[in-house]
Amino acid sequence: MSVELPDWAASLLENLGYWWTEADEDLLSQAGEIVAAAEPLLDAVRELAGESTAPVWMNNAGQGIDAFRESWQHGDGPQAVLSDATSGMLAVGGGLVVSAALVLFLKVNVLIQLAALATAILQAAATAGVTLGASLLEIPVFKEITARLIGMIINLAVSILL
Repeated sequence: MSVELPDWAASLLENLGYWWTEADEDLLSQAGEIVAAAEPLLDAVRELAGESTAPVWMNNAGQGIDAFRESWQHGDGPQAVLSDATSGMLAVGGGLVVSAALVLFLKVNVLIQLAALATAILQAAATAGVTLGASLLEIPVFKEITARLIGMIINLAVSILL
């Protein structure tokens, strides 16, 4: 289940100049697992294709057959491409899982910051009568600090990803 933003937090976040991500960390993680799990299938296809092509040049001769074998075994040929693709699938799958973890990290930390801001605003409003409204002057400062903290969290997540 993906982390959703409560209504009170959504308005605070929009007020700070940010928006809630539509990314679903659960779906990202599932997609990563599916891609990584499919890697053995592609590896099996590569092996089967290799087994199927070897008899072609072992049982036949000619210029076309030699060209086919050279093309198949070339560094940019189908065998190499399929081999690279299997490694790529593992990298993409792992990247999706890491992205899911980063999205969750961002969502949880943004919610923590918004809860702290909401608490500070409520405290400032509660003490407004005693301080003759002076405590309300703290609210813009709290909002600025929270906005900068959220910006730092986003920058940290992006730097981890890159």
